[in-house]
Amino acid sequence: MQELSPLILAIHMEPSRLMRLAFTAAALKIRVLPVDQASWGQPLGALCGLQQKLGTPPSVKVEEEMLVMAFLDDAQLDQLLQALRDSGLAPIRLKAVLTPVNQKWNCGQLYAALRDEAAAMKAQKGAKA
Repeated sequence: MQELSPLILAIHMEPSRLMRLAFTAAALKIRVLPVDQASWGQPLGALCGLQQKLGTPPSVKVEEEMLVMAFLDDAQLDQLLQALRDSGLAPIRLKAVLTPVNQKWNCGQLYAALRDEAAAMKAQKGAKA
């Protein structure tokens, strides 16, 4: 099996931030793939090259920028997250690492899951205060 190169899927990201992300990631030898709205219904695994793309993906809704990080080891992930903070791109609230489970999801499904997770974490922090 061929080794897959580190990749970031950039979803719903405005062009100026996308350029900064690409520049920041390139310094770490990580490729950035902008995902256009027409592709949001494709499975994440297909967008990362792990499976076939759907002929006509469903139309899905994403309202915030998201990053999906694929094929990074722990050290690369730590370096990337620090570089995002250093570059002023952080905070990007909705981030995920590609997993065997979420690679079957489309961008809309991931968006819903990340949004729900962020809301639950915010509620939990509020309960502790």
